[in-house]
Order: sequence, then C-alpha cells, then structure tokens
Amino acid sequence: MKLLDILWYAFKGLRDRKTRSVLTILGIAIGITAVITLVSNTSGFDNFLTEVLSRIGSNNLWIIPTEGGVKFTDTDVVMLSRLPGVRATAPFYFQRVLLKAGSIEKYVNFLATDPRVIKLILPDLNLKEGEPLQPSDVALVALGHKVANPPEDPNKQIRLYSSVSILIQQSSILKTRSFMVGAIYDEFGSTPYLDVDNSILASVEAARSLLGSKHYPAIVIVAESPEAVEPLIEMLRDMYGDRIEIISPLTIVRNVRAIISNFSIFMFVVASVSLVVAGIGIMNTMMMSVMERTREIGILRAIGFSQRDVATIFLAEAALIGVIGGLLGILLGASASLTLGDVFGRMFQVGETSTRMGQVIQISYTPVISLNLIIESFLFAIFVGVFSGLYPAMKASRMDPVQALRAE
Repeated sequence: MKLLDILWYAFKGLRDRKTRSVLTILGIAIGITAVITLVSNTSGFDNFLTEVLSRIGSNNLWIIPTEGGVKFTDTDVVMLSRLPGVRATAPFYFQRVLLKAGSIEKYVNFLATDPRVIKLILPDLNLKEGEPLQPSDVALVALGHKVANPPEDPNKQIRLYSSVSILIQQSSILKTRSFMVGAIYDEFGSTPYLDVDNSILASVEAARSLLGSKHYPAIVIVAESPEAVEPLIEMLRDMYGDRIEIISPLTIVRNVRAIISNFSIFMFVVASVSLVVAGIGIMNTMMMSVMERTREIGILRAIGFSQRDVATIFLAEAALIGVIGGLLGILLGASASLTLGDVFGRMFQVGETSTRMGQVIQISYTPVISLNLIIESFLFAIFVGVFSGLYPAMKASRMDPVQALRAE
C-alpha cells in the first residue's frame, strides 16, 4: 500500500469522526502551546537578565541607611574603600526632582556620585555630547537621553550648554537651583533601580550644595569581581547589622532567576500533564475507532491487507493527530509567547519598597522562539501521537478476520 494512500485513508478516518478528532487534536495543541510558551519565555527572560547584568555591572553594591539607622559620612566612604575585594567607593544620591527647561517641565531622577566611578557602575553608558563631569563641577549636570529628548514630545529638546532649573521639595521648603548642561548621554535603557535615561547626573559637590545635607543618603561600592560580592555583603552585615539596606543587582537577579526556575518547573509539570492527558485522549479515540470499525478491519484483511498494513493505517491516524496538533500548537504557542511576554514580565516585577532607589525591577524581554524549539516541539507532538496509537494499532492488526467480518 502506498504512503499517500495510507495518509488519505487515515485522513478520511479522522474526517468521519470530526468532533472526536478535533477534541483530541486540541489536547495535543494545548500541550505543545504550553511547552513553547514556557521555553521561549524562559529563554527570553534569561537573555534579559544577562543583558541587565552586562549593562549595570554585576559587581555593584548600594548600601542605604534604614530609618533611624546609620548616617554615612566621608569616614564611612574611606573605611569601606579599604575593605578587601573593594575596587572603588563613592557617595550616592538618588532623588525625584522637578526639571524645568524652557517649555519642558517634568519629574526626573536626580543621581549624583563621584563622576570617576560612573563608568565602573554603568560600563555601557556613553556620552553623546559634551565632556564628562568632574568631581569639582558644582554648576554642571549631565542629562540622560530621555531627559534631553522627551519621548512624549519629539519637537522639544534640551540642548548642550543650555540652562535647566531643578526644584526639590524638602519639608515645607521648595528649593530651586539652576545648572548648565555640560553633557548628554546616549540612550542606555532601563535597568533595575537606575533609570539613567530619565535621570540628571551630577557630582557629589553639586548634590551637597542642592540638598544641603552633611550626610550621604547612600554609598555605592564597586567590587573587584562578581565573586567578591557575597563576601562583601557578609562584611557589611557584620559592620552595620540591620542599620542598612543592601542592594545588589547580582543578588536580585539570582533571586529572580530562582523564582523563574521554580515557576518553569511548575509550568513544565502542567505542560507534561496536558500532553499525557492528550496522549490518553488519542489512545481512547483510537480504541473507540478500532471498536467501531471492526467490520471494516475484517473487510480489509479479507481483500488482502496484511496485519502490518492495518497497523500502519491506524498508526498513520494517530500520527496525523500529532502532526495537526503539533502545527496548531506551534502557531498558538508562538502567538501566546509574544502576547504573554509582557504579562509574565509584570508578574515577576521585584519590588524594593523599603528604599527610594526605584520601586521595582522593570522586566521587559522578548520571548525566544528558535527553529530548534519549533522542530523539537513538532517532533514531540508526532511522537506522542504515534506512541499513544501504538496499542490500538496492534490491537486492530491482531483481530481475527473471520470474527471481525461477523461483527455488526
């Protein structure tokens, strides 16, 4: 019997039992959809984490006093710089301020630290215009890309060497200070805790002059390597106890990866269960088909079909269910992955409500639907179909032709 004849006969068998076949195919499609959605989103998220770590530096630490805790001074900065495994330390300011520049008026982040450690903290941050800030610059600031080029109004821009005003509310006093734009940065992208594109960067002296505080709201520590981060966290806990909050992008990313890993295991179990159920559904469908077509099987044997031919026909039906279900699952999985990528990102936002440095890690990634994933999912769907149809096919092929012909 030719392959095309077998496939046509198998397709006709499915078509004659439309409702049952459609429901069985949907079972396979749902399982494959779950697998593709899981794997593509996990891969996309892992790429996002790798990109984040490369942009913000995996060896950075921020320490922030808790309410009523320690008050950081230059003594702390110097003391921390002498710890083993520390490459650099600097005071760090983070504040929401109101920016006014001509007709532009918007709330932005005010970031201030020693300009010499900016490149260590944010290795991928590049200047677009102007010159890098210097530690002694009190009247100059640098603007993030979206501050200088507001995306909400492309016709408005803040030019290099123009004047900007920063307004900050402290208790009942509204402070205003004017600065000159000495630099504008290239687009950097959003990162955990530091949305540089929506920020104004200044020197420590400029921040101290604006805020009028003798104490530093935070200190940034740059470790010599990612391996030195955990030992440094332990040393900081020994030194300050619960009087500080420690923010470590590396630790945060590890925690998020652990959450996603646990979720992925759960989703994989769900996907596996759905495919097992789909396999049982195929077996049930094929067994019902064998029982309903007993006389047909007898006729096939009587006109010369061998046991192998009969088994091949029923296996082809099961495989066709897997093929159609696999193709449908791939289409649904690709659509679901792209649609649910943003939903999953929102589900796994990580908050740090105890600090002022950004309230959440904004997770934004593109699911990775690779050719290998599509091929493997398709082949797996066919395997489930064939494996589930194996027993019914063998049962059909072993029927006694005489007894089968007597069936009503």
